[in-house]
Amino acid sequence: MVKGQGSNYRLLLRRRMPDSAGVIDLRAMNWKALLLIILLFAGALLAGRFLGQQQKPAGEFELLAPLWCEPRSGPCVYPLAGGGEIYFALEPRDNIQPMEPLTATLSYSGGEMMADALILTGINMEMGHNQFNFRKTADGYTAMLMIPVCTLARMEWQALVQLTIEGEQLAIPFRFAVERQ
Repeated sequence: MVKGQGSNYRLLLRRRMPDSAGVIDLRAMNWKALLLIILLFAGALLAGRFLGQQQKPAGEFELLAPLWCEPRSGPCVYPLAGGGEIYFALEPRDNIQPMEPLTATLSYSGGEMMADALILTGINMEMGHNQFNFRKTADGYTAMLMIPVCTLARMEWQALVQLTIEGEQLAIPFRFAVERQ
């Protein structure tokens, strides 16, 4: 061994950590202990990620799959996995145009429901988040809204309806197109 080569070798294996009084000796560290630490760390990360996906923070709505519908043809019907259907309609059906006052109606065939808000967003062009609150009626819920005007002749929209059924908070995206006349 060439003189000085051993000291360089030790220098590579021993590193002084910043703001640390100790020295990590990689030669003395047991590779099994190091592997166990790495596996425990990876397991903790995966468990945290899994639990994060399983638990929903209070006040957060569960986003369901979107439904494409034609509000000019009649109410959009969203079947729920646990039974019952959500009915969403825009009135007047013959005048669903930008900058025209519309009434969104929402009802549920499976029992009690509480509707919170409708958030209208553009799909094929960013148009901001336009939120409209629902009010309870004898037949369900209504919200007064106006579709913003767009430069496109055909604009696709998503009406994200936030509601609560049997304590479960759901967000149902109803998607539709508006063609300017």
